[in-house]
Amino acid sequence: MSESLILHCPSKLNLTLKVLEKKKNGMHEIKSHFQLIDLCDVMHIEKSNAQQSSIRTNASIDIDSKKNLVYQAIEALSKHVARELHCNIIIEKNIPIGGGLGGGSSNAAAALIGINKLFSLQLDISELMKIGLKLGADVPFFVLGKNAIASGIGEQLSEINSETNKFLVVSPPIHSSTHEMFQLWDELHEQNMLQLSAEDENPFLQIFLKKHPEVREIFKELAVDEPFKLSGTGSTIFCRVKNDESIKKTLKKIPTKWRHFFCEPLQCSPLLKYLT
Repeated sequence: MSESLILHCPSKLNLTLKVLEKKKNGMHEIKSHFQLIDLCDVMHIEKSNAQQSSIRTNASIDIDSKKNLVYQAIEALSKHVARELHCNIIIEKNIPIGGGLGGGSSNAAAALIGINKLFSLQLDISELMKIGLKLGADVPFFVLGKNAIASGIGEQLSEINSETNKFLVVSPPIHSSTHEMFQLWDELHEQNMLQLSAEDENPFLQIFLKKHPEVREIFKELAVDEPFKLSGTGSTIFCRVKNDESIKKTLKKIPTKWRHFFCEPLQCSPLLKYLT
């Protein structure tokens, strides 16, 4: 059995997102179309001889703490199997952090799947999804590894066929807090100040653009040529690529400090090969 693995952790787009209601426990019921894309972080996992785990990354933020989802994934697996599982993990971050693309949840799912394989724990997908739900609402989706309509708090998943169009994914240099965005949604909803039409595909678009006027101006410019959407609670915006000439015009409008990617839709997650 191998002592190390290299895993590709995909990101996802929320092609649609509706917030239905707030539960008594503070979580929100949603309905969303999750689409996997080939923008991936790369995770290197190896068994550790030390009596502790280490997590390192090329990102500018410090993630080596007990608040990190990958660390929590290791702890949750150890507790589940009543056995100490120590690993050294290095994450090459390509997915924008705080961008609404699920990078942290994907990393946590990869840790669950990778450690399950490395240590021959033989837990099945349903068990790993249950463990993942304790870490975050999006983690079960990344364990499942299939495009889906998500409901409940995001954990009720109905598989759906993949999109076929390529996507232009644009990332402003903004870390958007999911917790804060849902708080703003609650405030506006309670005050009946969130005026949504039937065509609104993500209620957080209004909230995000109002909070970040510097993005709002660029968004208006970009939306002249392409119907851009917000993924999750932001900050990433995206559109389908259907016309190469139109996209060329769009690219010229993207600020130089913003990252952008051309992403292919995925039929399924590259992590699934470690669950066979």
